[in-house]
Amino acid sequence: MKDRRTWIAVLGGGALIAAGLGAAITVENGHIEEARGEVTQLGEEIDTSRELVSTTRNLEREVIVLRELAEVIQGILPDEDDVNNLVRTFQRFSEDSDVRIRALKKKPDPRGAQETAFDKVAYTLTLEADAFQFLDFLDMIESHSRFMRVPRFKVTAADRTQVEEDGFASHKVQLDIETFVYDREGSFRPARIEGYDRKRTLMVGEIHRRRGDLVVSAYDYLGARGRRDPWVDPRVPVHGDGETALSVKEQMDVVRDLVARMELAREGWTAVEASTNVVEEMVARADLEQMLAHLEEDLRRVEAEGAIRYVPSRRRLELEVVEGLVALRRDLVATEGGRGPSVEKLAEVLEAMNRHLEREEYRLVLDAFRLVDEELQYIEGDRARRPHAVELRRRADLARTVLEFDEIEIDVGMIAIVSGSRSVALINGNTRQVGDMLGGELLIRDIRTDEIEFLFKGVILARRF
Repeated sequence: MKDRRTWIAVLGGGALIAAGLGAAITVENGHIEEARGEVTQLGEEIDTSRELVSTTRNLEREVIVLRELAEVIQGILPDEDDVNNLVRTFQRFSEDSDVRIRALKKKPDPRGAQETAFDKVAYTLTLEADAFQFLDFLDMIESHSRFMRVPRFKVTAADRTQVEEDGFASHKVQLDIETFVYDREGSFRPARIEGYDRKRTLMVGEIHRRRGDLVVSAYDYLGARGRRDPWVDPRVPVHGDGETALSVKEQMDVVRDLVARMELAREGWTAVEASTNVVEEMVARADLEQMLAHLEEDLRRVEAEGAIRYVPSRRRLELEVVEGLVALRRDLVATEGGRGPSVEKLAEVLEAMNRHLEREEYRLVLDAFRLVDEELQYIEGDRARRPHAVELRRRADLARTVLEFDEIEIDVGMIAIVSGSRSVALINGNTRQVGDMLGGELLIRDIRTDEIEFLFKGVILARRF
């Protein structure tokens, strides 16, 4: 009985001890799992801290670079005054490049009220221009001292009918123009960087490299340089009795030169109108007359040769040169007040007629004479101008005589040169000798082996055969 109680006590004590040990083990396992969680969390915090340290180091480097470039950025990006005057800047660009702004609309910033150091300012412009005017406008935006960019544009080419009617291409262009305002201070509080000067010194190379990246490479746009508008149909319709010998490019160049000279003539007329005294007006008018005489001479030659067949160039020639000259001459005559042309004008027209005579351009001689023909009646009693009028009429008469002679039909069948006797020629089926008359005013003056010389209305003229 006593042994049984002993074993029961032993077994009960062992059970209690085992239960206690199990409870202790369970508690310790919980402590171990908790410690393991803390270790894992601590590891994650260490990794996060390491990443933060690395990111902070890179962020510090970027902040230092941007701080050192702040002055450069401020010089590139518009300030508030520039942005407020942006529309005026576009208007000045349009005037300098000859584009026509038809619409201008400010675009909202897609970032809304998001707070950043850069405030975006964007506009959508709709304009009309030819290809090279548009490129000139883009060049002005690119070359501006403040940063602006064109992220996109759309061109609707002018149709052939419009080009033929107006004489120039008027493409429709829609483009977006963007810029940014840099707010250096804004609502941000500058962060303090430990050892800033030392770190900046270590990053001098990177700062200089980034500063160089901000410098915009300059490019001088040189204009059309003889190239045709790529959005204009280059085909040349056939007119009259054949094509001109000039290429489309050459025709465009000829008209462009005449238009430029016409603009200079208008400036000369402005100088005449702005004259403050008689002497100044006389000098300005003399310069203008000389300019007009040469311009009209070249225009007559171009039209006589039929050199301009390319429709856009032909239309531009008519609108900007021919009609411009008529209007300018009308204004000049109106200011003469019935006094007739000046000595300078008479002299310039006379020189132009002489140049045409030298080139045997007799019809152009008469075209030049028509510029003053009706006005010569006002200077009959003027001793200074009358000699010029006489010379002008003499050259006009000479040109008329030559043109009339060219219209006379002279058919030479054969020629007999007889030594010691008058030479004989078969003219229009009849035998004629030196001294014979052909009609009422045509006298045979000499007969040579390759030509016959005539006296017609007091002028010696030869007909080669």
